[in-house]
Amino acid sequence: MKQYVSDALFVHTTDTTHLLDRLQNHVSQAAITPVMIDALMADPQKMLTGVDHVVVCGTLETIRAVVKLAARTGFSVGVVPTKTQKELILFFDLPRDIDAAVDLALRADPMAFDLWLCNGHVALFKAMVGDLPLLYASADVGKLSLLGTAFRQIYNIRLIKYRFATAGERKIITSASGCMILHHRYKSKITARLIATDSTMADGFVFAVIGAPNSIIKYLGFLLWRLSPTKRIERLPDAIGYLKSSVIEIEPEKELDVFIDGEKLTRTPVRCEVKASALRVNLPRTLLKEKASAEPAKERIEIDHLPRGKELLKALKNKRIPFFSYASEERYRELFKALREDAEINSIYIVLMVLSTMLAAAGLYLNSASVIIGAMLLAPLMAPIVSFAMGLTRGDVGMIKKSTLKIVIGMAIALLASAFITQLFPDKPVTGEMQARLNPSLLDLAVAIISGIAGAYSKSFREIIQSLAGVAIAVALVPPLAVAGTGIGWGDFQFFFQAFLLFSTNLVGIIIAAALTFRVLGYSPAIFRKRGLVIMFLLLALIAVPLYTSYDRIVEERILEKRWKKERFLINGKYVIVDNADLRWQGGEKVVTMEVILRDVFTREDMKAFKEKINTYFPGKMVFRIKTVYIP
Repeated sequence: MKQYVSDALFVHTTDTTHLLDRLQNHVSQAAITPVMIDALMADPQKMLTGVDHVVVCGTLETIRAVVKLAARTGFSVGVVPTKTQKELILFFDLPRDIDAAVDLALRADPMAFDLWLCNGHVALFKAMVGDLPLLYASADVGKLSLLGTAFRQIYNIRLIKYRFATAGERKIITSASGCMILHHRYKSKITARLIATDSTMADGFVFAVIGAPNSIIKYLGFLLWRLSPTKRIERLPDAIGYLKSSVIEIEPEKELDVFIDGEKLTRTPVRCEVKASALRVNLPRTLLKEKASAEPAKERIEIDHLPRGKELLKALKNKRIPFFSYASEERYRELFKALREDAEINSIYIVLMVLSTMLAAAGLYLNSASVIIGAMLLAPLMAPIVSFAMGLTRGDVGMIKKSTLKIVIGMAIALLASAFITQLFPDKPVTGEMQARLNPSLLDLAVAIISGIAGAYSKSFREIIQSLAGVAIAVALVPPLAVAGTGIGWGDFQFFFQAFLLFSTNLVGIIIAAALTFRVLGYSPAIFRKRGLVIMFLLLALIAVPLYTSYDRIVEERILEKRWKKERFLINGKYVIVDNADLRWQGGEKVVTMEVILRDVFTREDMKAFKEKINTYFPGKMVFRIKTVYIP
């Protein structure tokens, strides 16, 4: 059964005087004494003598003044919100219907409630410092409107240095665009997803949600999260930090306005503190359920996603946020340590390079794809190449030098080992597996780039690091080196050059793709060094020229082979059918190998006429190797 107060003081403004009739005619028949807010503040001691309960309806400033008096004198408070006070209604879960709100305000069972102060000013539901794009939006804002706001803000976001301190004497220095301070698990669609469920109306804690979108990518990621269906999250988004304490001190590097409940009331630095259970307020019973299920509150600090470190803070200071995020050494220390170890030369690396190259050379001579795949899996060249890419991304000269030395030594071992194999088997022919690595094209560069992306991505995440074996098979670093070494052993520079071009394509493609992938994943330093990547892009451009030429040749080969397949020619009254045609480049010459089917004897004059006919299709000098097959 509902219980009501027997008497109450009604504090109002000129705009809310009309509520007096509703209060006086309420079923409780409580004795209501009306008083204007100005009269109350002129002599509060006289007006509040003998008062145990106050009902207030007016501006937020009026409500805050009554709340402050309640904390000092001990009377309970009932709040009747106006229709325009949507955030007040949302935060306290107050009834929107006036009669229901009046009924709640006159109840005789108030709840314990914390008093929350910001620089001495009472805060009812929120305080804002700086700018928090996308975080604090109206509950009824549509997705299209939110998208429009997001893209208008995206190039105007500035991060500045903030200092935070908590009651537990924890000090945090970071860069942020702004922060929102709340006392309770706010009932909006967004902040309720961010705030821990251990907050209640009387736990003696206040919390700050810190916005730090330190790149456009993270900003867009937060936007996608913002637009996703409402649900509780397991961890904070990348652009957000979270503090919970009985006291939170906030000091940005420059003085900023502090908006309390949407009104500009003070300036930074600001001290937000909570006086536990200092108030008694009539609130809906739904808030009691939340309090009953909550765990004991304790100070919490979640700042893993906030930018820290001197270099990072300096780079982000009062500038437009970069497209990709920056990484501090501290945040990714474990990954950088592993990559630096991969750049170190050791005996295992040397032994594996020798064994994998000799295995690859044997597989090439045997024309065995399975043996060559085994050599790819055994080869350790991928690790220092990925380390080199990270060194290039971060401008780490030490990592670049060590990984370069390791790659060069691995290349030398592979070339010498495969050249040595050729001395053991000097008479072995050029196999199909060798031929496959003598004509690199733009398609091989595409494979290298994709493999570089996969290599960097798999190295970045421990749970998929086993995928590096698949990357090693896809890009095939050692087999082209083994073919190049074979060219050295045979003294054939053209053979060496074509195979080494394929290896160089793989090497440069992997490095550039891996470096850019690390950049996208946010591993680049705050001071981004572009010189190394510029050099690699120049090398890529130089390599792309012969690769394009080679690709053009491949297209020409396919056209020739397709056009001549089962082609019928009339030569000097004799029919010639081209059964198979294959165009290869050897020593800078076009060599056409074909098989032709004849019924009549093919004379020298017939051969000359046949060549002239071919040249009408494909002009240019060609060397023909023709195998004739006579049928009855």
